[in-house]
Amino acid sequence: MTRHHNQRGVALIIVLLLLAIMVSIAATMSQRMFSQFQRANHQVGYQQAYWYSIGVESLAKVAIEQSYKDNDTINLNQPWAQSNRTYPLDYGQVTGSIIDKQACFNVNVFSGLAANSNNTPPYVYRVWRALLDELEVENYQAETIADATWDFIDNDDRVNRANGAEDALYESMTPAYLPPNGRLADSSELRAVYQMGGKVMHLLTPYVCALPDQDWRLNINTLAPEQAKLLVAMFSPYLSESNAKSVLESRPFDGWDSVASFLAEPQIAAVEQARREEARAYLSVDSHYFELDAQVKVETSQVRIRSLFYSRNKKDATVIRRRYGGVGERELNRSAE
Repeated sequence: MTRHHNQRGVALIIVLLLLAIMVSIAATMSQRMFSQFQRANHQVGYQQAYWYSIGVESLAKVAIEQSYKDNDTINLNQPWAQSNRTYPLDYGQVTGSIIDKQACFNVNVFSGLAANSNNTPPYVYRVWRALLDELEVENYQAETIADATWDFIDNDDRVNRANGAEDALYESMTPAYLPPNGRLADSSELRAVYQMGGKVMHLLTPYVCALPDQDWRLNINTLAPEQAKLLVAMFSPYLSESNAKSVLESRPFDGWDSVASFLAEPQIAAVEQARREEARAYLSVDSHYFELDAQVKVETSQVRIRSLFYSRNKKDATVIRRRYGGVGERELNRSAE
């Protein structure tokens, strides 16, 4: 009787063990199925967000081309110039802006910059150096960054100025790397320039861009008052920041119709004529480059798209560069630097 009772106890334990194993297997299968479902759901959402981003890109193209059609100049009173607009979508939304990429200093202008025969610094170099001064970068660091930037981007391996830096210096760093000696794909690459610290890079970011062109024309119709330091640098040392802001804040509703009209503004007309003539060659009331920066959210999926548009004939806009991913701008904690 006792033996039979013991066998019944063992059988019960085996049954409970099998039941526990079956429950564990069922739970694992359920978890895996749920994970696969979530993964498939994310993939569907991401694909939907991707195609929405392509649609947003087409909408931006229409806005840019409409602006060309309706106006002789590019200014902030046009369909494209609406920042951080949000549009509802099925199961999500899109938020984005179109940015004039000629309302900034195109650092790739250095790729074709040649030294003057009389050893005086070229105008573009002086603007870059003055911008660093306006941002209150320490004098020696500003001079070193200005010299090194020219060498970093120009098409040769010769040092142009006393504090310049070429291959040998970058090869001696840890880790070692080489300057591109050519156009940058993105202005963030300036962070690799000799003496370019994170703090200086953060200060420069609102003022710089890297276009696939060594030409530079600043659109005075789309330059924001917050970017007045760039205008100050172009007319340095004859234009104060307060006067530069005043000019931009009192800009005509549809912008200036020509560079000559801008140069006739009292604050600008007071600048030395030689400096005004130097600046004239780098000023414009038109733009050929625009960037769409948009974030599409569909349920839990998110896609960020940055598309660079170019128009050669001021009629048709074409996407010449498209990037996905990345994060939005944010304030960084640089206390450890």
